[in-house]
Amino acid sequence: MNSDRFFGVGEPLIQRQRDHGINAIKALDLIKALGCNAYRNWMDLTVILKDPSTPDMDSVREYTEFLNRAKELDIEITSMSGIWFLPEGCRQKQGYAMPARDLTEGSLYMQALEMLEESWCTMAALFPQVDIWEVGNEWNLNVFLHPDGFLDTPGMKPFTADEKMDIAVDMMYFSAKGIRRSGSKAKIASFSPALSTPGLGGDMPDYLPVMYGVAWTLDKIYSRIKSGKFWSDNTDDYFDILAWHPYVFTNRECEDKDLFYDVDEPDQLWKSYNDAAYKVMKKYGDGHKQVLMTESGFTDFGNPEWEKRYAGYNKKMIEIARELPYVRTLHNFRLLNENAMLQRAGVEDNQIGGLSEVYFGIFTDPEEGCRPRARAYAIQEMTGSTADLEAAAAAISTN
Repeated sequence: MNSDRFFGVGEPLIQRQRDHGINAIKALDLIKALGCNAYRNWMDLTVILKDPSTPDMDSVREYTEFLNRAKELDIEITSMSGIWFLPEGCRQKQGYAMPARDLTEGSLYMQALEMLEESWCTMAALFPQVDIWEVGNEWNLNVFLHPDGFLDTPGMKPFTADEKMDIAVDMMYFSAKGIRRSGSKAKIASFSPALSTPGLGGDMPDYLPVMYGVAWTLDKIYSRIKSGKFWSDNTDDYFDILAWHPYVFTNRECEDKDLFYDVDEPDQLWKSYNDAAYKVMKKYGDGHKQVLMTESGFTDFGNPEWEKRYAGYNKKMIEIARELPYVRTLHNFRLLNENAMLQRAGVEDNQIGGLSEVYFGIFTDPEEGCRPRARAYAIQEMTGSTADLEAAAAAISTN
């Protein structure tokens, strides 16, 4: 194994505590029982801060207690924010949106970048418990990086794939600058690219399997940094660690929404997706940097046969990833099913949703009693934990 923090899991536990009444602290015990010693934590800037300079102290107290418990359990924390503040003059106050790229001093775009820097400076200073800050999520997809007003303006065009990467490089630089300015000792992870399809906002040739989109996107990022036309040509000024989402999809021709439907078994092709991304890192001189697989998992759509099959697939994925020397952590997505995702799916265009969103959980939704699913036992077998998963899961259920 290439890292003592290899086994990870992700779940927005504080959000689930607020929305559904689960016990987030007990859920950390469940992560530990599973045998994982790394956790990907959702900590959106706009949830914890009132504005870029002002913390919401109630949120700070809630997250501080939670993170302190993670440290007591020796769980490494990677915290990610996917939402940010926007300046006066934008249609939105916050979101996954940016104004059109305009580097003129005082433009709405530059104001947004300066707010992002200040937000990260404030955030990172508040939480020394965080080991790694992941500064963004899937910015190569339209749904997670789009023009101000895009989601509620019929006919508005998204950013092109190249426009998104211009903006993403800017945002990584200003985010990292803010975190460094805070005095935080945490490492900084890049935003995490995912698949590429035209329907979701990518421009990779459609004859390539969609997961080569990670390498495709990384090459766009690195070529911009090294061009000398951005803020710095030193990648350390943008990130210390790379993050990406190597999901397992079907490679049959299908609609974007069906990519998770009856997926292919992880094999040499899955390894090739990741090796291709790492080759991009080496090409640009970053072969020494580690990688976080910040999301990868399986959804079974509630099909018991698929649940059992994908437990085996999860083990095979872990076996392959453990042999990749550049991987620091594989974060299994996600800890819990979330039935409420079905109600939200389909609200936003370009978002994969429906039943696939509900059934990524390693454990059932706490409203159903929170029980280990087949993948829980498969992952525990790989970690070597002997903890009682049923007892640990029962402790976080809602009343």
